[in-house]
Amino acid sequence: MNRNQKTTLAARAGDCRFSPFQTLRICFGFRISDFGFSARLAVLLLLLAHTRADDSLGYVEPYHIITLSAAEPGVIAEVLVKEGDAAKKGQILAKLDTATLQAELEIAQAEAKLQATRKQRLDELATASRASPEELEKARADLTIKDAQVRKIQAMIETRLLRSPVDGFVNEIKRDPGEAVSLANPHVLTVVQIDKLTANLFLAPACALALKTGGTATLLLDDHEKVAATIEFISPITDPASGTVRVKFMIENAAGHLRSGVHCALAQ
Repeated sequence: MNRNQKTTLAARAGDCRFSPFQTLRICFGFRISDFGFSARLAVLLLLLAHTRADDSLGYVEPYHIITLSAAEPGVIAEVLVKEGDAAKKGQILAKLDTATLQAELEIAQAEAKLQATRKQRLDELATASRASPEELEKARADLTIKDAQVRKIQAMIETRLLRSPVDGFVNEIKRDPGEAVSLANPHVLTVVQIDKLTANLFLAPACALALKTGGTATLLLDDHEKVAATIEFISPITDPASGTVRVKFMIENAAGHLRSGVHCALAQ
């Protein structure tokens, strides 16, 4: 049996709550009674350390790790935050240069205003039968077109504003003002959401089947702290390579006292 197979079996055995003695027999094919006392103690200590390491089947991650990228090529005009800053949902974190578009928007808005005035005058003339229905209809269509042009330019400007999609923290800034972004390399900054955390554990099928989506479970963190978690997803398939099932947990972290990146396991 190779090392990977032993590790997988140890994890599966540990997950299903086998005793160290049962795990030893399952993983290595012999009984602890096969050794003298000193050898038994050494093997047992090694086994417990091995099983504890394998029990850390996952680690805690931010609930969302969001790469904010420019939707259009351009030059960074402003970066309005620093790494580590809090970010509110909808907050503008960075801007691409929009000077040309702003000028086009001002022209389109002025044209739309003139067209609105012309339509209003034709409406007044129409009430006195001094404007034809065709003229009035054309004025309405021209105003609709001008308003649409204004909205189009506003939308183009919006695509050059990078807003945070969640409440979180700025974890990384990849571009400085004056640097260009392209469609091939659009990454500007990264935002993480840590008021909730997530963990993906790979459990033996028997253990996964004992859980229920929407239910709760207790996770044990590296520092031996136990935390409540909600079961968000249980994979309907068993991975053929490892013989395990992926289970996704969500941990509330509104106070922010739990750190991302620590190892975790399903508490016994």
